[in-house]
Amino acid sequence: MRVAFLENDFIRVGVLIDKGGDIFEFTYKPKDIDFLWQSPIPMRSPFVSTSALAEGAYHDYYYGGWQEILPSAGWSSEPYKGTYQGLHGEVSLLPVSAQIVTDTPELITLKTEVTLYRSPLKLEKHLSLKKGIPALFIKEKLTNTSPHDFEIMWGHHPVVGEPFLDSSCVVQAPAKKVEAMAYHPNGLWETDQEFDFPQAKNRRTGKMQDVTNILGKDSKSVDVLFLKELEEGWYGINNHNLNLGLGMAWDHNLFKYIWMWQVYEGHDDYPWYGRTYNLGIEPFTSYPPAGIDTAIKNGSSLKMNPHQIIETDLVTVAYEATQIKKITLDGVVHV
Repeated sequence: MRVAFLENDFIRVGVLIDKGGDIFEFTYKPKDIDFLWQSPIPMRSPFVSTSALAEGAYHDYYYGGWQEILPSAGWSSEPYKGTYQGLHGEVSLLPVSAQIVTDTPELITLKTEVTLYRSPLKLEKHLSLKKGIPALFIKEKLTNTSPHDFEIMWGHHPVVGEPFLDSSCVVQAPAKKVEAMAYHPNGLWETDQEFDFPQAKNRRTGKMQDVTNILGKDSKSVDVLFLKELEEGWYGINNHNLNLGLGMAWDHNLFKYIWMWQVYEGHDDYPWYGRTYNLGIEPFTSYPPAGIDTAIKNGSSLKMNPHQIIETDLVTVAYEATQIKKITLDGVVHV
């Protein structure tokens, strides 16, 4: 499969051109650590699976890394506007066109573009590295090519793993509320009720506990939590053993929620079978991962007007710190 690498003195970013423009590597060069999780499912070229899953092909090709999720998240058995969007939508399974549009000692920029096939959407992205800054800058332009309204769920699905992830990690985010989804029998947190962030009720102990303190593999739990009422759009994941962090910043008026996918070797059935220890901290327009119809019903879907264009910026940055105040869209980590 075709790939592109963007690199400066601090970071190396790998982009999978033939699958969604996924980011499959985000390495902090001073410590030679790739933050992104690699799943037990290897990266493969397209193949014919043993049988078609009702949810679609997302898990067949989910090697880990960072996907863009569009136009729907999760899976629903209900069609939207006459078709099924499958688990996590179309974008992450489509090849993108790509070209280097800037290549100087100060700036490198890769442009990617993809037109969806079941939805009237076109996504353009510019991914840039700047000299001397350990950050990936992303500019996105999403177009509704239809003369009709079209409702979407849109988000980013970066997932970190070992060697960066361990039980010394702590997540920081400016949220006011947190809610756990009824998701799996090995879930740790009390579901379907809001708590004051960062505390939630541990349903095994019955006690309140800080959900931002990452647990070890012995937890044997798996959860999806939603961080709500964001005061700003950013988060940081801080590893205290390594004095190393990874964070993102974005427009919280667009991506209004943070999904936190905590997998502490507790997902003991398909597709992970207890083999995975990983953490996803994911900015999203909507929730939960149950398809566009559910998001429409709870009022969190994003309605794109006829021929509407949405442009937005995100940044992902590596830093050496264990406590931060915030991250801003210029790539600055405030400590």
